[in-house]
Amino acid sequence: MTKSVRVRCGARRAWWLFALMSACASVAFASPPPPQTKRLDIPLRSFAPRASGRLTIEPSDRGGRGRVTALGLPDPQTLSRAARTYVVWASSEGRFLRLGELQRDERGNGGLAFNHPAGFERYTLLVTAEMSAEPERPAGAPVLSTRAGEAQPVYALAADERRAPSTSSGGSGVGGSGSGDSATRPRTTDDARRPTSMPPPSNNAGGDFYAEVDGALDTHGGGRALQLEGDRVTPRARGRARVTAYAGNGYVRVRFRGVPLPSTVGANVYVMWAVVPDGRIVYMGSLPATRVVNFADIYVRVAGFDADDFELFVTAEMSRPLFTPSDRRALSTRRIRSTVK
Repeated sequence: MTKSVRVRCGARRAWWLFALMSACASVAFASPPPPQTKRLDIPLRSFAPRASGRLTIEPSDRGGRGRVTALGLPDPQTLSRAARTYVVWASSEGRFLRLGELQRDERGNGGLAFNHPAGFERYTLLVTAEMSAEPERPAGAPVLSTRAGEAQPVYALAADERRAPSTSSGGSGVGGSGSGDSATRPRTTDDARRPTSMPPPSNNAGGDFYAEVDGALDTHGGGRALQLEGDRVTPRARGRARVTAYAGNGYVRVRFRGVPLPSTVGANVYVMWAVVPDGRIVYMGSLPATRVVNFADIYVRVAGFDADDFELFVTAEMSRPLFTPSDRRALSTRRIRSTVK
């Protein structure tokens, strides 16, 4: 019995090393693609049953802010007896850069945010089970990866190229499988609305982000209405939201009232989260840190939603992106009764 286990482990490691060398070779000889200017979502290949993940790269002037979201990760010891944690790596032309430890919750869900790897153009992203959080090179069994050289730079548009002021949701929600866009838009009485018979574009390719969110809501009868009430951090704050799901995306349009500046409650930013019925928490994006939060509709689009039966809450945080919300609740929808730990 012991012998057969050792043989299988040896074969797995040999296969992985061969695949890794092939990946590095393909990166070395592939010509770099033109830089991207919009968010890049890459599903990760899984080498463990029931584990899945996604790499999202948000635009920035340094080549992008990446975040790995993983679901259903098994105990590392099931992949290797000596393994204690998961580590995320970037690999390019035979070089490895440790991006950090991917910590998981009791459900096996976790995330890691990072800046574009310095000195790398295209790169392969790997998640491995390791003995410690700070190995010099990957030595454990792989659990998730991109294809060879699939990750690439994503640059932000110059200020004069942007259609409207926006707040990017650069972070990862524990249990979340998607990534988000959020933006503020002052509402006027003559806003053009998409006809209810016309579905919104799936990825907003070259389209109007606001019209996409409005179109998704209109297509579903205006969306499900949520009432947000002030919690212990901002008890006088209020909010009204319309939410729906369409083609794998969750859409939110929300208006707040009475939300004080983050600095007045000892925070730097407010962050909005969603709770889905199975208890998973999804990062939905940060809110404007100015008074505009009370005078504009906030539009949000997040991938990874199959139904609109999610609730919302807002926390006061010191920084973003975040993996899990703090217990500093600013607002909550009425149906949320659980305590976030």
